Amino acid sequence: MAFISFQPHDHFDCPTWTGSDSTTTINSMAFKPDSIWIKNYSGTGHPVFNNSSQGIAKNWIPSGQNAYDTTNFIATYTSDGFTLTGNIANPNDASDSYVGACWKANGGTTSSNTSGSITSTVQANTTAGFSVLTYTGTGSNATVGHGLGVAPKVIITKPNRADFGAFGLGSSIFVNDPWTDYIEIANNNGTTSDNIVFWNDTEPTTTVFSVGTFDHTNRASTEIVAYCFAEIKGFSKFGYYSGTGNVAGTKVYCGFRPKWIMVKNSDSAENWVVKVSGLTGYGLGGTRTRSLKYDDNSSSTNCTINFESNGFRLTTTDGKANGTDVKYLYMAFAEMPMVGTNGIIALAI
Repeated sequence: MAFISFQPHDHFDCPTWTGSDSTTTINSMAFKPDSIWIKNYSGTGHPVFNNSSQGIAKNWIPSGQNAYDTTNFIATYTSDGFTLTGNIANPNDASDSYVGACWKANGGTTSSNTSGSITSTVQANTTAGFSVLTYTGTGSNATVGHGLGVAPKVIITKPNRADFGAFGLGSSIFVNDPWTDYIEIANNNGTTSDNIVFWNDTEPTTTVFSVGTFDHTNRASTEIVAYCFAEIKGFSKFGYYSGTGNVAGTKVYCGFRPKWIMVKNSDSAENWVVKVSGLTGYGLGGTRTRSLKYDDNSSSTNCTINFESNGFRLTTTDGKANGTDVKYLYMAFAEMPMVGTNGIIALAI
């Protein structure tokens, strides 16, 4: 049995900044980020998703069904952060407050992966269970190498098309329909749908994931980006919980104190919501515990989510997070694992 030791902030972090309408450098992170999800939490502006594999001129605006935005929102990735260009509304509007969810992959260094029937270009962080990859769809049943060395539990795909944006989840979450279900991340009205041609009704393996003939994952002659996440004990947790509609609080166990979570009602039309620890006005407890609605920049004052030492608790009856007998999807990443006095977690793999 092998053991690895790391702190969550070495692989995932959520820096905050105030926009300036001029070149702004976000630094002091413990790693060079490879995927950045920027969200305004005080003003207006769409979220921006960028990665170092595709480069600064290919942005996904995941609040809508858009082709890639070619604006250079990010000027460059640095060894401990990133630099934003000036006078750009979505990530750098003067006096607005922003947060970025940042994942480490492989420092921007990619490699060709021929494990699948479609060759992919991959950069992977096997320690933290994250890879970002691109491939060209064929329109026929195929497999794609993901580079993780273990089977991913969550895959997010985006083709360079104006009418597609998807969020796929694995068999341990949808136990009744393994790898036939999907949900569109660019659609707040979306609920889980069953479609055998999305993932070809096939679970990912330690080397590849399968795609069918659906445009979201395999449109012919189209560049597609995929973000793959494997669950790592003490660092990340993905799954679903059943809402109770009770303000006493539904508890979701993660094995760590969360830094960032995203929740979606899978049964009915509701906003995706994101909760990040440490944001001004979005504190850890009481009335200041709020969540960001995904498609705009207003907070959901009724959608309170409390972060605890080993998970999070839904102290709300809001349908976005805790409706009665509703199933909710969630992704969670750690701020602090449950550790010993040395402050380092030892993970058995």
